[in-house]
Amino acid sequence: MDGRRGWQWQWQGDLLWWVIGAGGLGILIVILALWALVSLAPVVLASSAPRSASAGLAGATRRSRPTRALQILRERYARGEIGKDEFDAKLRDLREG
Repeated sequence: MDGRRGWQWQWQGDLLWWVIGAGGLGILIVILALWALVSLAPVVLASSAPRSASAGLAGATRRSRPTRALQILRERYARGEIGKDEFDAKLRDLREG
């Protein structure tokens, strides 16, 4: 031999070798991971937005029903259509359920 040794892989704990070494495989993996994250994030957000919006609207509707029912109950009591006992009973029903 002429004194030159062949290439030998040696672990030196160098993180940079893992990123750019092995023919750039580390860089390729990082680029693909970032591309997937950037490409899929809008798709995931767009698909979950209608579900969360409809859930919010459904919750708002459920919350507003007792308020509207209570308003009607108070109006009926104020007009004299129902008495105090019936008002109290219906008010308890609205608050319980």
